[in-house]
Amino acid sequence: MCSETDQVVAVPGAVAAGTTYKIGRVRLPGTREVADLPTAATLGASKHVMSRTQLAVWLSFPSRHYTPWARNQGYILLLAAALTHLVVSLVIAMGQDPQWGEVLLAPFCLTGLFWGFGLLNVLGSYGARKRDTNEAPAREKAMAVWESLYYCARDNVVFEPEIGVSFHPSETREYIFGFRNSR
Repeated sequence: MCSETDQVVAVPGAVAAGTTYKIGRVRLPGTREVADLPTAATLGASKHVMSRTQLAVWLSFPSRHYTPWARNQGYILLLAAALTHLVVSLVIAMGQDPQWGEVLLAPFCLTGLFWGFGLLNVLGSYGARKRDTNEAPAREKAMAVWESLYYCARDNVVFEPEIGVSFHPSETREYIFGFRNSR
């Protein structure tokens, strides 16, 4: 492990030091959705381009691979399908001598795809929410471990002072979710 204390930096600090921001088109999280990135309000702007060094990528806390607003896309599709279905049904009903079967079923030709994709998205988001609820305690423990790690630039190792185990920076995610949690 690193014997010189001036070469040691906390892992969140190493990630922040290896991450740069420029004005651009990438939306940063409004809240602390991604643990190792500053929020947009902290930076004083809402849009930046982010670039990272390989070390910052290795040491960063893994984020989820979705955006929270994507969870509601299924409901939005279902709402759009229902409104379109209603309008088309009313247009057909105003025609000459309509049958109730065609008034109710014919709009599915236009809205069926929206209904199908909306239902798939709603069911998928239900599974994602359930998985997030189950994974929340493990992610909180991993976050606590990640925040207690230190990086030594001289030896190019990551270590946790209380435990005394050092490892290569590319093994950070395995350590915080695997080895350390099983002890």
